[in-house]
Amino acid sequence: MTLSGLSWEAQLALFAPYCGGREREPLLRQALVMLPSGEYAGERTLVDAPAHRFFLHWDPVQAPLEPCRCVLRFESRPGVDYRFECPAHQLLSWFMEGPVQGRGNDLPDSFWQWLLLSRFADDRPL
Repeated sequence: MTLSGLSWEAQLALFAPYCGGREREPLLRQALVMLPSGEYAGERTLVDAPAHRFFLHWDPVQAPLEPCRCVLRFESRPGVDYRFECPAHQLLSWFMEGPVQGRGNDLPDSFWQWLLLSRFADDRPL
């Protein structure tokens, strides 16, 4: 499944400059497959505690800089939604750093830090 019927090559050309360039193409291809579904189910692994199952949903996007409206829900907290926006390329980058790179069903620590603090560890903008 592709975005708006764009070919894989067109999608790669659009997103690669924002997601590590062509050298990360295999990871980007896998992340692009996830984008059209609009949802991801995962588990946040904790030290010495059971994992927290979560569900991430996002609105369809067409371009890397397009704001992507997201909703995060935890299975253990029904009715509590965490709503946020991020550029589409950032969501892809989190997928590339987490599930695509074999981190199980979790998103990378950089996602969780950004979600909690609204910034990255190095204070760079989103």
